[in-house]
Amino acid sequence: MSQLSFTERMAGHLSLQSAASFPWPMNEAKYLENEKSKERFEFEFTLTIQIDDLDCFIQDPNLKAKVFGSVSGGFFGQAVPVKDGVFNLFVKPAFGANLNDAKEMHYQFQFSIPDGRSFTLFGYKEILKEDGVDLWSQTTTLYVAIANGIDFDLQAHSQKLIAIGVLHISPGDFMHQLTTFKSSETTEVQKLLALEKFVSVFAKNVWAAMAPFLFTTTRLRWNEHFYPVNTLQGVTSGEKATHFLDTADGLTLQLHQFSTGESQDVVLLLHGLTTSTDMFIMPEHQNLVNELHRNGYQQVWSLDWRGSGRLTYNLNINGYTMDHVALYDIPAALEFIRAKMGESVRIHVIAHCVGSLSLMCSIAAGKAKGIASVISNSVSLTPRVRWQSRLKGMFGPFILQHIFGYPYVSPRMPYMPGFRFGKWIYWMERSIRCECKEPACHMVSFMWGWGFPAAFEHKNLHPITHRRLVDLFGGVSFEYYRHVNKMVAHGEALPFNHLKENFDLPASYLQNIKNVELPPMLLISGDNNLIFPNSNKTSFEKMKELVPSAKVNYWEIPGYGHQDVFMGKNVHIDVFPKFFEFMDQFSQVKKTGG
Repeated sequence: MSQLSFTERMAGHLSLQSAASFPWPMNEAKYLENEKSKERFEFEFTLTIQIDDLDCFIQDPNLKAKVFGSVSGGFFGQAVPVKDGVFNLFVKPAFGANLNDAKEMHYQFQFSIPDGRSFTLFGYKEILKEDGVDLWSQTTTLYVAIANGIDFDLQAHSQKLIAIGVLHISPGDFMHQLTTFKSSETTEVQKLLALEKFVSVFAKNVWAAMAPFLFTTTRLRWNEHFYPVNTLQGVTSGEKATHFLDTADGLTLQLHQFSTGESQDVVLLLHGLTTSTDMFIMPEHQNLVNELHRNGYQQVWSLDWRGSGRLTYNLNINGYTMDHVALYDIPAALEFIRAKMGESVRIHVIAHCVGSLSLMCSIAAGKAKGIASVISNSVSLTPRVRWQSRLKGMFGPFILQHIFGYPYVSPRMPYMPGFRFGKWIYWMERSIRCECKEPACHMVSFMWGWGFPAAFEHKNLHPITHRRLVDLFGGVSFEYYRHVNKMVAHGEALPFNHLKENFDLPASYLQNIKNVELPPMLLISGDNNLIFPNSNKTSFEKMKELVPSAKVNYWEIPGYGHQDVFMGKNVHIDVFPKFFEFMDQFSQVKKTGG
């Protein structure tokens, strides 16, 4: 029977709060939010992990070992011995993301302090592939919860939690840890063989979770979903209603109403091209609609305009551009809301990507009037793209539409069975993209911008969001690309000509802002926006130059890209508070309670 042991030191901070403030099971966002607590204190442990029988350990699906050592920090005291300790090298997530290839390391033990009180510590490390740089951070970051008593139930909503925190292994401690491996074997060769067995198990499990997609199969089949497609279950309070809106050019759109009460302040959400209302109501983390309700905005509406992934219009050859959205979709939605809620309501619009660009064109053309405030993400009246995206925009639509005869391109192509329509595009992408294993992530990068990935920072996405990209992004036809390409070539938002004469559109949307009344605006962008880099910053500067009196501000969000500004797992902490700070200036929700 071969024994093996090693010693690990982890240090960080815990914070004490009332158990009622801890939703259980915890998630990473709550841990990170709690890291900012002023009441936090230093905490560490030094543990020896002992495997009594290496062969039995390897055959155990839970890879279970014993733990002994000590904890130090805060009122717990110094060098407090631990008992009844258990370590699981790799197991399925206890309550984390339900992902087939995700793994967790679990730590659980008890300790008692001199005054007689006993505590249980549970900690876990998440091991899953989201970005190539994640391996170090995931294997050295431990999320810790401490409960009163010794009957801690992982699967229950514990009312005994007293502290949570995050511990880390420093590079120096990791190097020392490598020197602490000890084996009961007598010869050096046998010791090396024992260590090789352990390292093989470790490497095999890490590879299963972290291997580049090139060596693995797709995560989901085409008909597998984490949540029902187009679900509204992410909105957790109030009433939900879907209204159907007919446009003057013969399409039927959807307006979703999320209401927690009557209000004279209404928020209208506009998604980006090929996304949908889904991006504002994702169930896997706190979303924008829930946060709007929580901050007093009781009437939230979301328009699925003609470019929505919830609709089918993109899956056919059509001539739709931002002009159509600006003329037909957005003004009709504003009119519909006023007809339902009253002409006196204040409508605040939060818009993203092409939805934002279309909104700004509609405002500049004098079609969208009487808006109380606007938050515009990523792009408004001066689209800018990277040179690689410019080349794709110049040649891609012609090649795909007129040579290959495709009506659209979609993130769903890799999931189609066999050698189906357009799947060569996916194989081409797969040959150059190894930053993650999600086929839809690669296709989104192909369709929009240039980067690895292009649309977001991997670290900002919840793992389930990353796996849901195939449902959150839809297909897109090619005329939108041509319109963006024209705007980029001219350095400003312009009509696409074929509608200009018939609908009295200005020759330049940007230049026409001098002739209309602009609502207060907050233009925002992630500082690593790889879809429309510097577009909103340039728009802010141009708008202030053309209309010095305009109430326009610009905010660049550190650590964010393009799509993750709305779809990131921690946006309710990092992004949305700035929204409410801006909107509250032009609403009455704080004065009247909605």
